[in-house]
Amino acid sequence: METRRTKSGPFDGKVTRFFTSLVLPVDKTRTGECDRCGACCEFFVKCPFLKRDESGLPRCGAYVFRPPQCRKYPRSAAEQIHHPCGYRFDKGHE
Repeated sequence: METRRTKSGPFDGKVTRFFTSLVLPVDKTRTGECDRCGACCEFFVKCPFLKRDESGLPRCGAYVFRPPQCRKYPRSAAEQIHHPCGYRFDKGHE
C-alpha cells in the first residue's frame, strides 16, 4: 500500500480535509466504493471509532454519525493518500 504525506507535517492533510469537506463537493469523476481496507482510518493516528469484526475486517463504530471528511474521503484524486483504494477518478477530467 502506498501512502503520501504532506511536507508540512502529518496532521496538515487531516486538518485540510476536515475544512474542505465542509464546503467542497466530491469530484464528479469519482467512481467505485469503499473496499473496507481501513487504511484511511489508520493513517498516522488510528481513529477511535475503527473496530474489527470477528473476521478481522475493519468497520466504523460511528458509521451513521461519521463526520463529513469520512463520508467524502477521498473527495478528489489529489486528496486520495492510500493506494490501492476502492475509489477511482477519471484521469481525463482531473
